[in-house]
Amino acid sequence: MTHIAARRATRAWILLVLLTVLNMVAGQAGAGGLVGSGVVLVAAVAKGRWMLMDFLKLRHVPPGWRILLSSWLVLVAASAWIAAAIPRLRG
Repeated sequence: MTHIAARRATRAWILLVLLTVLNMVAGQAGAGGLVGSGVVLVAAVAKGRWMLMDFLKLRHVPPGWRILLSSWLVLVAASAWIAAAIPRLRG
């Protein structure tokens, strides 16, 4: 592994840890509601994207694959947020 690649992997790992801590703090603080769950899901999508790009080495694959997999992450997160929002918006 080159020095630049090692630095990029270390930086990605630190950001993943920070996003995990953000999710833990939001959960412990009781950041409920649609905004709180939205923040947690956005952090989860960011973590997933970093995992795809840096740890699964998708940074240098054709753009179609990156778009497809990133879109899948957003679709899953949006579906989870909508599923949580429907009962709150009805009541």
